[in-house]
Amino acid sequence: MLKVWVSILNLLSAIEFKIADKLGEATAIISHFSFFWLFPIMLLYLPLKLFTVMGIFLALFYIFVLAGDIFLSVFGHEKLEKKRGMVDITNVHEMRAEIISALVKYVGAIISFATIFNGLQKIFDGSAFYITHPSSFPYFDLLYFSLVTITTVGYGDIQPTIWVSKSFVIFEIVFGLGFVLLLFTMLISLYIDIQRKKKYK
Repeated sequence: MLKVWVSILNLLSAIEFKIADKLGEATAIISHFSFFWLFPIMLLYLPLKLFTVMGIFLALFYIFVLAGDIFLSVFGHEKLEKKRGMVDITNVHEMRAEIISALVKYVGAIISFATIFNGLQKIFDGSAFYITHPSSFPYFDLLYFSLVTITTVGYGDIQPTIWVSKSFVIFEIVFGLGFVLLLFTMLISLYIDIQRKKKYK
């Protein structure tokens, strides 16, 4: 699993670096968000259910990549860090950049899980989730549900009704809790390292 994560992250990083080198960093970021956030959502609204399944798999792939990126950011991987041009965080400014990056990943996970939930709702003809007061924009309902789920608030106004949707909800809760715990672990260890380096300067 670790080798697969590293290989995928290396490949995606190489593609993004090439786009950034040729077209600029802003274009690379827009391409990233368009392909992993917007494209899966667009696939859900195409007529064939095959496109919906593709949207779900692409969103799930993005979550798999995020999980690997977060795990390897916390526990480190020398070869990956060298290839991706990562450096040790030595000051608070770099730590803030890391926090912003983590928040973007967190938002990406919320959107990707919402895409999966909407895809399941479409595949199972509206029976994957029970929505008490559905809005006129269906994607929003399950985006809201994704946010409520990942933060473990759980108002109960939207509920998963079949085992598939329940399984993905469990996965999102575990992902969300794991993300926050690993982020705090990383930030605490980084802060200790920075203070230690200041002390021995």
